Amino acid sequence: MALIGFVFMLVENELFYAGFITKLSTMSIVLKSFVSLSTVILLIAVVLYYVTEIKMRMTDNQIDDWRLLVAFPNTNLKLSLEMLICIIHPLPFNVTVPISGPDGDTVYVSLDPVLSILMIFRVYLLGRVAVVHNKLLSGTATRSLSAFNRVDIDGVFVFKALMTSNPGSVLIAIMVFILLTNSWAMMNCETFYQFERENSNFWNSMWIISITFLTVGYGDTYPVSVCGRCVSVTTGLMGIGTTALLITVILQKLEQTRAEKYVYSFVKKAQLDNGRKMAAADVIKNWFQLCNLRRRYSVITRDQIRVHRKLQHAIYTMREARNRRDSIGESTIGLIEISKAISDVEQRTESLQTAIKEIKPGLVHMQRTTRDLQLMINDIYKVLIKK
Repeated sequence: MALIGFVFMLVENELFYAGFITKLSTMSIVLKSFVSLSTVILLIAVVLYYVTEIKMRMTDNQIDDWRLLVAFPNTNLKLSLEMLICIIHPLPFNVTVPISGPDGDTVYVSLDPVLSILMIFRVYLLGRVAVVHNKLLSGTATRSLSAFNRVDIDGVFVFKALMTSNPGSVLIAIMVFILLTNSWAMMNCETFYQFERENSNFWNSMWIISITFLTVGYGDTYPVSVCGRCVSVTTGLMGIGTTALLITVILQKLEQTRAEKYVYSFVKKAQLDNGRKMAAADVIKNWFQLCNLRRRYSVITRDQIRVHRKLQHAIYTMREARNRRDSIGESTIGLIEISKAISDVEQRTESLQTAIKEIKPGLVHMQRTTRDLQLMINDIYKVLIKK
C-alpha cells in the first residue's frame, strides 16, 4: 500500500510538472484521493501488524492478557511514530501556505511538495517486508533462537546482516537511493518554491545533490528555496554517515585474513631471528676486539671508542629484534586462538578429572589395606607383649 500510494503521488506530481493538470483539476483530486485511500489501508495494516505481533508473543510466552506485553511508553510511542509517518500524504484538496515572494509580497503556494517529500520516510517498511517475507528470518527455528538469545529480528538486524554479507552492494544501493530520492526532492522544492526557475530540473538537482553528498560544494549551483536548503543539509548529513560506513568497509577489506597474518608473522619472525643472530655475532666479535685493544693499549684510543660504539649498537639491535619478535607473537593472538586455548584447557581439565575418578577407588582400597595391616601389626604386638 505504501508503494501504491507513492506511485500515485509520483504520477500526480509529474503530470503537474508537465502542465497537463493543475492542483484544482479533477484528475489531480482523483489521484490524490487514491493516495489517501491507500494511506488509510496502510494505517490499518500497520495496526494489524502490531496486533498480530502481540498475539504471537502471547502464544510464545503463554500469556492470556495482552496488556502484560504492551510496554508503556515504548510500544505506544513506536505505534504513534509509525502512524505519524504513514499518515503524511498530499490531501485530495489543495492546501496552500503563504511565503514571501522575490518582491517581498506574500504568495500562496501549495503544500503538496513538502507532504510528498515526507512520504519518503515510508521506506522503513522495506526492512519489515524483508523480515516478514524471508523464510530464513521468519522461520520457527530462527524465531526460537532469537527469543532464547533475546535478539530482535527487525529491520536493524536485516541491515546488519546485509552489511556483514554484502557490504559493497548495500552501500552502492544506499548511495543510489539517496541520489535519486534527494534529487527528486530537490526538484520538487525548487520547482514549487523557486520563482526564478532556472535550475528547476532533475539533472541540475542531481548535480546539487551529488556535490553536497560528497561534501564538495563548488558553489556554481545552489538551492534558493528554504525547502531545497533543508534537503541539502539532510543530504550532507547522509553523505557524512555513508562516508563513515564506506571507510569501515574499506578497512575491513584491507585487513589481513587469519592465514595471511600467520604467513606474515612467520616471515617476519624469520627475518628478526636472522637479524638477532647477526647482532649476537657482532656483539661477540666487537667484544673480542675491544678486549684485544685494551690489552694492547693502556690508554683509551679512538679505535677503542669506535669498537665500543659498535658493541653498544649491536647489543641494542639484538634487544630490539627480540622485543619486536615478542610483539609480533602477541599481535597474532586473536579470538580464535584464545578460544582454542580455552578448549584445550577444558579438555585437559576433563581428562584430569577422569584420571582422578579412576585413581580414587585405588586410593580407597589402599586406605583399607593400610588399616587392615595396622590392625594386624597391633595384634602381633599384643601377642609379643604377653609372651
